[in-house]
Amino acid sequence: MKKFFYLFVLLCVVLASGAAFAADDYWNDEIYANIEKTVKDNTPTFPNVDFIVTEGKYAGLVEDAEEEYFVADGDKAHKKMTQPVKDYTKAIQTAIDDASKAGGGRVVVPAKEGSTRENPTVYYTGSIEIKSNVNLYLAEGTELRFMRNISNKYYPMVLTSFEGNDTYNYAAPIRAFHAKNIALTGKGTLNPQADPCNWQAWKRGTFGFPNQAEVVDVLVKQWSDKAVPVEQRILTDGVTPAPAKIATMTIDWNDIEKVEYIDTPKDVKPLRSLLRPCTVEPYACENILLEGVRIINSPMWEVHPLRCRNVLVRGLEIDSHGSNNDGVNPESTHFVIIENCSFSTGDDCIAIKSGKNRDGYNRGKVGGESCGNIIIRNCVFADGHGGVTCGSECTGGISNVFAHDNHFDSMELQQVLRFKTNSYRGGLIENIYFKDNTVAKCSNALMYGETQYTLGSAQDKEGDLGPYTPQLKGVYMSNITAGKPDAPVMAKNAILWKAYERAPMTNIKVKDVTVYGVQNAVSLSNVKNFELHNVKISLVDKPAELETFNTEAIEIDGVKLSAGGKEYSLAEGIKLDMPEDFDKSKNVVVAGVITTKDAAFKDGKGTVKAYLDRGTLEAGNKAPVITPYDAELKDEGNGKYSFRVSVPLTDKPDYQYAYRPDTEKENMLPGNHILSIVATGLPYDQNTWNYNVKCK
Repeated sequence: MKKFFYLFVLLCVVLASGAAFAADDYWNDEIYANIEKTVKDNTPTFPNVDFIVTEGKYAGLVEDAEEEYFVADGDKAHKKMTQPVKDYTKAIQTAIDDASKAGGGRVVVPAKEGSTRENPTVYYTGSIEIKSNVNLYLAEGTELRFMRNISNKYYPMVLTSFEGNDTYNYAAPIRAFHAKNIALTGKGTLNPQADPCNWQAWKRGTFGFPNQAEVVDVLVKQWSDKAVPVEQRILTDGVTPAPAKIATMTIDWNDIEKVEYIDTPKDVKPLRSLLRPCTVEPYACENILLEGVRIINSPMWEVHPLRCRNVLVRGLEIDSHGSNNDGVNPESTHFVIIENCSFSTGDDCIAIKSGKNRDGYNRGKVGGESCGNIIIRNCVFADGHGGVTCGSECTGGISNVFAHDNHFDSMELQQVLRFKTNSYRGGLIENIYFKDNTVAKCSNALMYGETQYTLGSAQDKEGDLGPYTPQLKGVYMSNITAGKPDAPVMAKNAILWKAYERAPMTNIKVKDVTVYGVQNAVSLSNVKNFELHNVKISLVDKPAELETFNTEAIEIDGVKLSAGGKEYSLAEGIKLDMPEDFDKSKNVVVAGVITTKDAAFKDGKGTVKAYLDRGTLEAGNKAPVITPYDAELKDEGNGKYSFRVSVPLTDKPDYQYAYRPDTEKENMLPGNHILSIVATGLPYDQNTWNYNVKCK
């Protein structure tokens, strides 16, 4: 059997001065202008016709109803309460249907004279579906208060998704499906009334309610991971039978309003749903305007365009702090502008997504449906896990995101710019541009990325064992000010990046950034081609004393592996076939030349290490085994340093790789190895290698 060897030249860390950079790396005017033009050209307009939900025949459709809801009964129990309300579901929905059939118009939810946000005109309602060519307008001083009766009567079973996995579940309070030219506008409020005992209790099974984890486990591990057809993933209220026909996932962008229906499978027993809906969810829609409204008390994500095109989100006020209360989450959606909005949320403020795990890979076509061509500008971010976030459900990939002229200010905001994925989600995240933004406060990091998200948790409890390779490359941050000399930002880190050894992040560039008052400056693990140019950072105990960070490239040339009296040239990503009769009890020698102007290297502080990446099944351990070996360095003059390192390749029957993608199954053969070379101009620190390396 042949043995295979891989060389991945990883990276190096250098803090020096004088590196040049390409000015156009940090922005792409052509792509930005195309996004802006596409969204502007497709922003919907509507006939000047109003359908008022309190007038004419619609007034007669208002029904008396009894709202059921729950309150806490001690720390661990709940009790049911009821109250009489007026139900406007039929009145609003009929007005929308009439407007759409008439060719379009504005459906008005009016406010009584003297109504204010604090003392609004309240309309109780169930889920409402916006149809093509309709603008649902909420007058200032109105509040749509959605019924807390969690049943399919008020929230019918529809095709949707939950955290990137496709299923049939409760309809969102405001939804649209295969619609074109739609809007939700006005200064009114959407209030789904989620609280610790209504909707939100399912998150962790508090107050005696069941825990959603049992349904999530079925959705992800049984339905998605085993490729169960979506039409068999039926979630209902546990009482109401599934409808006779259900919509399919087919999208025809040449005829967006065409919807295909199939018979609901007779042999499928619906599962009782414990999964919370998003508040606003257009699914497979085109030309969307969401403007002006306020959203509070959301069950789940607040605004979720799913598989849509041409979306303008403008002037929304999102203030909802429940679990998973992300603000705006475009998923598998293209051409989006989010502008002039304010966010204070219980999760990520903006989170860009493209499906999760196997569903994300298979959605639409094998390889997934990406999400991208997004502009985020002139927004204000307060509380949240991340300000502008990519992931974690990003299996289909994310690209071309521009965020500029935004302001971030809250110690309850963990990360300003955040990236998250893992080997169960994979996905390629690339071409992310972040410039001309200001930060007053955040708690964890200004720039944060991890391709080992949820490592150690239930979702990824065994580490890097998923079937997909996470990739993050091409992130550009420029012209950022965080804090002031007398008002430090107070974050734990300025920049923090963490990746798997086998899949380093690449091409991360930061320039003209000033950060006052953080606990740690820069922490990196497995990051390739990372550049800092005119980056000034001060520590929290010395907020006025700035240290400037720049990078100096380290080039690794002429790397060769010597074994059995023969030399083999190595380059990044090469696969080397070794002779079958090679004596694996012998060491191999890896040698090459480093070129750098880094003064620290010349001062004898340079370090070169070779890493051998293997896996073992001993004691049930499936994680990779990474072993470092120190290289000998020799100063050859003129900024060149030769290195030599001896690496043992002793074979053992129980050695093999941890699970890798299907395309790399040969890596599971016993005796395989990945060899990595790491160089640093600083005293060696596992958490601070890898700045700006070039290999030849």
